[in-house]
Amino acid sequence: PVAAGAMLRTDPIVLRYPQYLPTDEEVDAALALLDLPENQELKTALEERICIGGCARSALLRFCWQAREDHKFGQDCAE
Repeated sequence: PVAAGAMLRTDPIVLRYPQYLPTDEEVDAALALLDLPENQELKTALEERICIGGCARSALLRFCWQAREDHKFGQDCAE
């Protein structure tokens, strides 16, 4: 399968605003945070109510995009 970030690199919005496309590391860090026991309720909400097509990674990519718009990068982006 193609990574979401790789697929999005041809999207017209991403081409216009490439600085907001999160890195794989930022999305991976967000996923790791959701795996912490204290975030189980949030992870369940993401998986059951927010994800489109059952893809948590794609949903988190969108949240990370928003964080980058707010000038948050790296760990701050993931959080």
